[in-house]
Amino acid sequence: MEKGADIKELIIVRHGEPDHLINNLTGGWTNSHLTDLGKKQALQTGKYLAELIGDRAFGFYSSDLARAIETSELIAEALPKKPVLTPALRELNNGVAADLSNDDAAKIMNPITQPLVDWYPYPKSENWREMSMRVIEFLDEVTDDLALVVTHGGSANAAIVWWFGLGIGQANIAFELDVCSVSRFNVNRWGERNAIKINDTAHLLSQ
Repeated sequence: MEKGADIKELIIVRHGEPDHLINNLTGGWTNSHLTDLGKKQALQTGKYLAELIGDRAFGFYSSDLARAIETSELIAEALPKKPVLTPALRELNNGVAADLSNDDAAKIMNPITQPLVDWYPYPKSENWREMSMRVIEFLDEVTDDLALVVTHGGSANAAIVWWFGLGIGQANIAFELDVCSVSRFNVNRWGERNAIKINDTAHLLSQ
């Protein structure tokens, strides 16, 4: 059987608003937490997902970075199970730039090299290919028909590329994903890998 073929429906949620976004800090592996708004977004997302999933069986997985853990735990208040935490779903490792301001990180950024997928943006960081590979290797081993994944902007992009079999660094595309957005994919009745919605934030309109 093709790796990853067990998943028939994939739901990807980006974490809620983190404090690094409002404090001019880098993302990546920065130890950031949800803002009050981010917590509200996560609770709203949980209610939406509970309605969407209903009584179906599903797997629930989350990055183990603080902002993703907090998001998944708040989502779990509306669901019948707790998330499985994994470092495989972390954002791109930004190495020594973690916890730095964006201004300070810019001073130590490595010169851009090609191909971009193999560029190490900071000392001791990982490149896009390495980040994508750990996300892909994790998803390949998931055996749930329906999988709910709480992760980050970059790792969510890697998951979407994996879903469509586009190949790491082969497709010159990217997906803009807002905080606590929900992106849904399924295998349709013709066996095609389908996008139902990407970057859906309609459930947050009342925030």
